[in-house]
Amino acid sequence: MTITPNEYHNIPDLDDPLKIFSLKDRIGIIAGGTGKMGQQFASVLSQAGATVVLADLSEEKCSTVAASLQPKSGGKVVGICCDVSRQESVEKTFSNIVSDYGRLDFLINNVMAKPEGYYSPFEEYSKVTWDKVMEVNLSGTFLCCREAVKIMKRQKLGGSIVITSSTYGVSGPDQRIYRDCSPGKNIYGGNFKLNAPASYSASKAGLIGLARYLATYVGSKGIRVNVLTPGGVFDGQEASFHTAYTDKVPLGRMAVWSDYNGAILFLVSDASRYMTGSNLVVDGGWTAW
Repeated sequence: MTITPNEYHNIPDLDDPLKIFSLKDRIGIIAGGTGKMGQQFASVLSQAGATVVLADLSEEKCSTVAASLQPKSGGKVVGICCDVSRQESVEKTFSNIVSDYGRLDFLINNVMAKPEGYYSPFEEYSKVTWDKVMEVNLSGTFLCCREAVKIMKRQKLGGSIVITSSTYGVSGPDQRIYRDCSPGKNIYGGNFKLNAPASYSASKAGLIGLARYLATYVGSKGIRVNVLTPGGVFDGQEASFHTAYTDKVPLGRMAVWSDYNGAILFLVSDASRYMTGSNLVVDGGWTAW
């Protein structure tokens, strides 16, 4: 898609704020779309005019969430069952999207696994748990990106791929913020206190590497690949964690789920059309120290 000097005048101006962020007539998929962040993404992108396909493990939940979001949508929200750890499931999902809608304009990878033993200490971490996290977080994202790239290259319309990472993909966890956490107060369940597992950090760092590879691999086809790195979201965590966490954030608070809506709309829309291979960090200043 390299252009000559005489072709620059063919690039349309981005001078209308409403059109810059409009997703009218665009089709996209959110892998991991029924989670709290995925639902926020689906809501704001569909209100911008897109048809958003929520792909997740539970067909029932996909349908329920899609139905709850549809009334506010300026486009359309639908659900589809997909297990990103299974190649045949991913291939079928993307094939169905093309069959149903004829195109694919964006992909958001927002999957995250928390298998049994996820919060166990590093010294006791099982390979089974480690492998499952990698299978979903990293390999699942690879499979979704692979299928999206095939479609986007074939249709020759470009596209946007966004991969959700984490501040723990760019910096090591500050173990001190978990020091006073207790097993009985881990809101995500299990027998271990809240902490940042090595499998999480490793998989999230790997996603940034994958995005940079893909950005250089498919950039000439007009396909953009970027990373959204969010900070921690307040989700009802115990008070000791909240106090320790917010003490490290220059803005003085954790995020709320909707804090990332502007970033995802920017990355998917034409507002970021000259941006690829980048990591957009939205963390309240956590990594600025």
